Amino acid sequence: MFIHTLNLPELVIFAHSRQVYPVPTSAHGRGVTLGLNPLRWPHKIKLIVAFAVLYVVWGSTYLGIRIGLDAALPPALFAGTRLTTAAIILLAFARMRGTSIRIPWRDFRIVSTVGLFLLVGGMYFTFLAESSIPSGLAALIVALLPLWTALAEYLLPGMERPSARGVLGLVVGFSGLGILMVPRLSGLHGTREEFIGIGIQVLGTWLWTTGSLYSKRNPIKTDALVATGYEMGVAGVVLLGIGTVVGEWPRFVLTPGGIGAIVYLSVMGSCVAFTAFVWLLRNAPASKVMTYAYVNPVIAVFLGWIVLQEPVDGWVVAGMAVIVAGVALTTSAPTLPSLGPAAEPDPESIPIEA
Repeated sequence: MFIHTLNLPELVIFAHSRQVYPVPTSAHGRGVTLGLNPLRWPHKIKLIVAFAVLYVVWGSTYLGIRIGLDAALPPALFAGTRLTTAAIILLAFARMRGTSIRIPWRDFRIVSTVGLFLLVGGMYFTFLAESSIPSGLAALIVALLPLWTALAEYLLPGMERPSARGVLGLVVGFSGLGILMVPRLSGLHGTREEFIGIGIQVLGTWLWTTGSLYSKRNPIKTDALVATGYEMGVAGVVLLGIGTVVGEWPRFVLTPGGIGAIVYLSVMGSCVAFTAFVWLLRNAPASKVMTYAYVNPVIAVFLGWIVLQEPVDGWVVAGMAVIVAGVALTTSAPTLPSLGPAAEPDPESIPIEA
């Protein structure tokens, strides 16, 4: 398999950039990451901290979204403010480290399109869905992203086809979604609003997959951090516009809980964890880095249960276990050459060990 955008609204595509992402360094050549300051830490400690940030922060973003929604933040303006804030931080950081934030028009069109699919589509739909479903359930549905991506690659010409193990992972993973739906379809629990929320979240994963595949087929040369900043900025402005059109401003009242959610998601979710992810890709095997795709949903369910008292019954536990197993099978499986005409390979795609 190759890394695309495998998980969460928090991971914005950077692998489609043809430019190798340079890890910021100090004057002494030691690695520095935004939000982490490991100048004098042993390498092993840096790895532990970076993995902890990746697991806990990205796993907790669903909780942060739900807390912001519970604080009465309207979804479009909430998401738009979060993305706009993160974009400003990322572009400012890129400028501070001496990187030009100018972007060619072609690259801007591509990152704007990616941002519309991934963020206005995929991420915003998570905000909408969490208005009616538990944050842990939203995370489990988003965990299906690698499976949708693998399925789309199997069906589209010029993409890698999953091996037998990958196909088994697809079957297992989607069976997990079926397990989550059993108590709702059988009438054990679930409301009409929850069904709508689940549908919105599934649609969001489809849009996210579409943006990921478009990104892979349209590599750019702009610095990855700069490209991500523009993706977030464009999506943030669009979402602020959507919030204005649907009349959300009268309901946009900043409370301590709402401010905390925006700051946490913008700084920790979109900047610190993203930078830890990039640093890990340069300093750890990609197969180990990609374990976040299995760990994050579990953390999200656990935090929703502990902090918000979201219900976690046997169906949720079983569905979570099956989905995580399916994702593990799919993302660790080798791929086969496509039967169709080959697409232009992305030199910045990072192979996952079989």
